[in-house]
Amino acid sequence: MKLKNFLAASAVSSAIILSACANTPEAADSDVTTDNLVRGGEWIVEDIGGNGIIDSSRVSIIFMEDNRVGGSSSCNRYSGEYQLNGSTLTVGDNMASTRMACAPALMNQEKSFLKLLMNVNQARFGDHGELLLSTPEGKTIRAFPSSPKP
Repeated sequence: MKLKNFLAASAVSSAIILSACANTPEAADSDVTTDNLVRGGEWIVEDIGGNGIIDSSRVSIIFMEDNRVGGSSSCNRYSGEYQLNGSTLTVGDNMASTRMACAPALMNQEKSFLKLLMNVNQARFGDHGELLLSTPEGKTIRAFPSSPKP
C-alpha cells in the first residue's frame, strides 16, 4: 500500500513540476515580442548582411517605449519607429540620423546597416539568444544583447 501511495505522490509531483517548467519565461521567449526585445536594452550588432563589422566599430539597436528604435550606426546615432506583429518587424523609413563624418569604411558600413535595417521584415531569435533581423532578400542583421555593466 505504501508503494502505491509513493508512486501516486511521485506522479502528481512530477506533473506539477513539468507544468511549471512549461510556463517559465524561457519556454515562452522563443517568439519575438516587444517585451523580449528588451525595451531599453541594447543589442550589439555583430554581423551586417554576412559581412561582419569593422573591428573596434560599434553598431547597436535599442528598442524603446512607444515603438521607437535607435542606436549607433557606426559613426552616427540614428532613431526611428518600428512595428512588431508576430515575427513581422518593420522599421519606418522616416529614420533620423546625426551627420558626423567618419572614415569612408565606417560610412559605408553605416550605410549598409541602415539600408538593411529599413528593409527588415522578420525578427527571430537564433540558437544562441541572438536577435536575427532579416530582409525579404534573405540578408540578416545579427545582434546579441549587451552585457550588463558592472
